[in-house]
Amino acid sequence: MQILIATDLTARADRPFARAKMLADIWNADRTLLFVSSPKTEVDIEKVEAQLRRNYGADAEGCNLAINYGKPPQVIADTAVQLGSDLIIVGAARHNNISDFFLGTAVDHLVHHAKAPVLVVKERPRAIYGRILVATDFSDFSAHALRSALTLFPDAKIELVHNHHVAYEAWLKSDGVTADMRSDAEKELQDFMTALNLSESDRSRVTARLVEGNLHQSIYKMLDTGEFDLLVLGTHGRSGFVMATIGSRASEMMGWSPVDVLMVRKTHQAS
Repeated sequence: MQILIATDLTARADRPFARAKMLADIWNADRTLLFVSSPKTEVDIEKVEAQLRRNYGADAEGCNLAINYGKPPQVIADTAVQLGSDLIIVGAARHNNISDFFLGTAVDHLVHHAKAPVLVVKERPRAIYGRILVATDFSDFSAHALRSALTLFPDAKIELVHNHHVAYEAWLKSDGVTADMRSDAEKELQDFMTALNLSESDRSRVTARLVEGNLHQSIYKMLDTGEFDLLVLGTHGRSGFVMATIGSRASEMMGWSPVDVLMVRKTHQAS
């Protein structure tokens, strides 16, 4: 297992570093800390190593250090491929530097090009991820995101939620039409779960349910309860869901999410 942590080596980067340390201990994984610098600035490796020890102390022991030059999203994606990283971890800061590189179009580049899932750490790690919220649109992409969450966090309980939207015209027609539409959505959710063909142990960890209304509002309300500590989103999906998981909408969701966010991209090779 290989974990890549992108950092600017400042004190506020301690949250993704601490989460990476926690996961590495659980998974017995190797960690590589990636520092990306401008091509115009030569990095003093000894100073960077000293800063690493100063900021993270004993937790830095056993952590590999990689220094590359260029645009952070491109460098991070390329480095992850070179190292065969299984997970990329970045921080969420509100400053215009590497720590918030994922905002705007940069998240498009990283998620579209990185083969590994991207974990955006927002909270100070206090425990393992125990309750995970996974959004689904019944696509292969969201199925892959669910499978990834089950594999990465084998002890977590997962709430699989599908947003069921009833058109205004349907409300005007009759309650029967609305009920039929919900019944169809419930059957589609059941069929989705059946098609996953999960093991008995994995299936016992997943609770699937429908929520009505706006996708963002529904997810926000669930996260705001404090019952979940990780939001998982699959990239690319049915029309409408793609804009909820990629680009400016992804930045929006990561911006208001009170918990960490895992973005999982399904490659052509992924099953």
